[in-house]
Amino acid sequence: MEEIKKARLLFHIGLLLFSIAPALIVFLLLMVAGTGFTISLTAGLFTITLFQVFGSLYQNSTTDNPITLRLSFWTLKALQSVHTLSTHTPEKMVVVMNNRKELSKTGRKFRPDETLILIPHCLQNHECPLRLTFNPDSCERCGKCPVGKLIDIKDRFGTHFAIAPGGTSARRIVEKIGPSLIVAVACPVDLSLGILDVHPITVVGILNEWRNGPCFDTWVDTEQLEAALELFVN
Repeated sequence: MEEIKKARLLFHIGLLLFSIAPALIVFLLLMVAGTGFTISLTAGLFTITLFQVFGSLYQNSTTDNPITLRLSFWTLKALQSVHTLSTHTPEKMVVVMNNRKELSKTGRKFRPDETLILIPHCLQNHECPLRLTFNPDSCERCGKCPVGKLIDIKDRFGTHFAIAPGGTSARRIVEKIGPSLIVAVACPVDLSLGILDVHPITVVGILNEWRNGPCFDTWVDTEQLEAALELFVN
């Protein structure tokens, strides 16, 4: 719950900071047009308020358009570039806000054949001799990485399953399969950008665990992924 509150706060802060520039432009244009300070200031403040209203509509799932999420994300990324925010804070905000929105709509169910489990290749143990990216079902379920358990889950639910070496290949997989629901595992950067890129496809994002550092023998909570499938898949 604390994570959701923090994500909400960051989301609205990002929108607030973004809205300052257009609000200032409105204020200056009206001042130049001679409408007076009070009206110009009111219009500027109204512009800021309008962005917050649109943000609340997205937050409360009244609209699915992620434009406010994108604006907030890139504004927070700019802050992060000058070390105002800790690493991956904007990315994690996107994942949390998106998941909360999607989980509020769990009344909608998806068929297994329109569902894709998409995972990164870094979940595969680096010593594994098998090329699971091309043939995941060749996994021998040795237990040294979570891929075998994920394939078992895929078999039980009957969904599509793919391992992506990177963001570009992930997009190609999505275009080829054309899913309506993606349960995706990835690092904060790939997951947040993927969520923003594939709209209007429903995405539930699960961050992988960096037990050995980024992009090397990562791990995932398979129970969390299974729980997402149970909520969304008919």
